[in-house]
Amino acid sequence: MSRLASVLIFFLLQGVARAQEEPPIESWFPKLRTGMWIEVDGALTPDRVLEATVIKLLDGELDEWQIETNVLSVDTKRRTIMSTFGMLFVSTTKTVLKGPKKGAIDFSFFGVDDRIEVEGRLQKDGSLLADELEVEKSKKLKPDLVPKNHHQLRTRIESVDAEKLQITTMGIKVQLSAQTRNKTAIE
Repeated sequence: MSRLASVLIFFLLQGVARAQEEPPIESWFPKLRTGMWIEVDGALTPDRVLEATVIKLLDGELDEWQIETNVLSVDTKRRTIMSTFGMLFVSTTKTVLKGPKKGAIDFSFFGVDDRIEVEGRLQKDGSLLADELEVEKSKKLKPDLVPKNHHQLRTRIESVDAEKLQITTMGIKVQLSAQTRNKTAIE
């Protein structure tokens, strides 16, 4: 057997072993509860459902939501940003604004298709009042930037639908499946 074939078999077996270490959805999904803090990654479907590839239960009581997503639109007059999954981020004069190199920026720097990270507090109207807005990747700095359909949320579970294997958080439906990797052993 060639060295390349040996290496490929090694990595294949490593992936199988890793998959066997992760608990099946049947063992951890029933333990999810409203109010739990989670981190979830995935892609958004055309029906605006986040298909989770990874979920992690977070310990303790957190006070800030965190979202990594793409910019759909920017309203510089109102200092708001609409995300590609339909959440409105509201900036105030107290919001810390950071550029791709972590330096301070003006709100006008934000643009459509930018990759951003937002930390803040969920408001009653469903918007997120931003404590910090950071441009991870900028369309202005990299005009050929193609936004990826990948979103990461650190948030609290609002509801659990065991029949559909779905949770709702920040008004967003999150679809879990047997392919969703659980990075936390939920006891």
